Amino acid sequence: MDNKIKKVPHRFMMRLSVMWKKRFGVLPMRESIVDLSDWFESPLGRSLLQQERLVIDDALQCVFGYHLLQLGVSGRVELSGESRISHRFLLHPKSESTTPTIGALVDFNHLPLAAESIDAVILHHALDYSQSPHHLLREAARVVIPRGHLLVVGFNPWSLWGCCASLLRFFTAKPRWRFQYLRKGRLLDWLALVDMEAVAVYQGFYRPPVPNEGAMKYLQWLDRWGKRLRLPWGGFYLVVARKDHIPLTPIKPAWQQYRPLRGLAVTRILGPAVHNRLRTGFAVKNATPR
Repeated sequence: MDNKIKKVPHRFMMRLSVMWKKRFGVLPMRESIVDLSDWFESPLGRSLLQQERLVIDDALQCVFGYHLLQLGVSGRVELSGESRISHRFLLHPKSESTTPTIGALVDFNHLPLAAESIDAVILHHALDYSQSPHHLLREAARVVIPRGHLLVVGFNPWSLWGCCASLLRFFTAKPRWRFQYLRKGRLLDWLALVDMEAVAVYQGFYRPPVPNEGAMKYLQWLDRWGKRLRLPWGGFYLVVARKDHIPLTPIKPAWQQYRPLRGLAVTRILGPAVHNRLRTGFAVKNATPR
């Protein structure tokens, strides 16, 4: 009887947690794609993408290689146009009529790519709207070659954008406001676990997510002062990480047999009996017959 009484609070908390995640938690990405794709075409979404493109283009100037992969929540957004890498492709979980640039339909948690085969990977808010962001990050790091780069774009919870989003999720059920609150410091810890080292960090969009175009133009002074003072409260961040894992291939030494030169060989140490026998044989051999 006592055990049943002890289990009641635990079951109640489990049910409460499930109800909370169902109402306010992150939805499956396939259910959020349509809403997010339409939202990125709104005035607020276009303004956010404009600033994100600027920092991504600047970061891609130092990224080289042969293959570049983009994983994002919207298949209509192409962010690698300024890259010097020739082969650029986009993978997405869902196909739409207006997304002709998608290379294949995949599950982000199980990428159909060989390990260490991609030079650079762009994660555009993929971790924010993933129900298992740590697994997605590990999968993206798996396909990056040694000394390759991973570019992670995410929302900053410690910003005006993050504060407004935390309030809006209580008043609306739209997937655009139900994302992971992944702090930049927490992301850096996760990158260290997958052998990735952060080499550059960008921030931008210091304004609150106001949908009115006139209000957004009026609040542009927040972006100017935020960039000038390099404040850590930008609405989004871009972390550029490099894979530090260097594969080592052991090389077996090719041993060669060298013949010792005459006169430089090491003389054997002989015992007294062998030494006397050699001296006797030498004397008999050199004896002159009578």
